[in-house]
Amino acid sequence: MNNRRFMIRLIDIALIILFGFIAISGLKTEYVNLPSGSNSQVTKQWPHEATLHIYGNYFVLQDTDREEKLRNLQDLEVMMVEVNNYYLQKQYKFVIKIEPHKSSIMQSLIDVFDICQRNNIDKNLNYDAI
Repeated sequence: MNNRRFMIRLIDIALIILFGFIAISGLKTEYVNLPSGSNSQVTKQWPHEATLHIYGNYFVLQDTDREEKLRNLQDLEVMMVEVNNYYLQKQYKFVIKIEPHKSSIMQSLIDVFDICQRNNIDKNLNYDAI
């Protein structure tokens, strides 16, 4: 008799889980409007990556041919927007790779994320450096 009750409880649990999945699967459906093949123009932008090192009280922006040491967030934002606009004119997609140093504080990293968000700059966090 004990085995029979145990089997009924397992069936109840399985049905509850099944109904839960059914309910969740029908909650939100989004449709994506894909471009048609006849009148779509594909513009491929090649990515260009620059590295931003975040230290305790300064930032270092390394690009292919230059390295800038910046002392505050305002100068950093001006430089990042300038570099982003430069590569957009050359048909490149600018991506900034962020590498925080052990001496940096978390607020500096959040401020850099905010700068990227405000100016539509793609970012990538280097987890290996953390």
